[in-house]
Amino acid sequence: MRSFPLAALLLLLSTGASFAQVSPAEGNWACTANIDGTKAGILTIFAGSYGYASANFGSTASGTGNVQLATDGATFVDGNLIANAGINVALLSFDEQGRDILTLFTPVKPVLTCKPR
Repeated sequence: MRSFPLAALLLLLSTGASFAQVSPAEGNWACTANIDGTKAGILTIFAGSYGYASANFGSTASGTGNVQLATDGATFVDGNLIANAGINVALLSFDEQGRDILTLFTPVKPVLTCKPR
C-alpha cells in the first residue's frame, strides 16, 4: 500500500506542468490608441483564441482569430487584427505602479496599449 501514495504523487507531479501553462495575456483588456490616447476597443484572449471589438463603428479590425500564447504575451496567427489592422504581436509589460500592460504591435511600431478590465 505504500507504493500507491507515491505513484499518485508522481502522477500528479507529471501532469502538473500542463496545468501551469497559462499566459498572462489571457483575459479581458481595454485598449487605447497610442497615437492619440482615445478608446480603441476591447480585446479578449482565452485558450488560444481572441475576440476584438473596436470602439470605432464599422472597423474591419473587429472580429475573432487564433493566437499562439507565450509566457510574455501572444502572437496573432490569423483573424481580423492581423489581416485588417496589421497587428501581429502582443507583449506584456508593467506600468510605473506595477500594473499589467499589454501592448499590441504591428511589424513597424506599437499601436495599442491595453489594460485589464
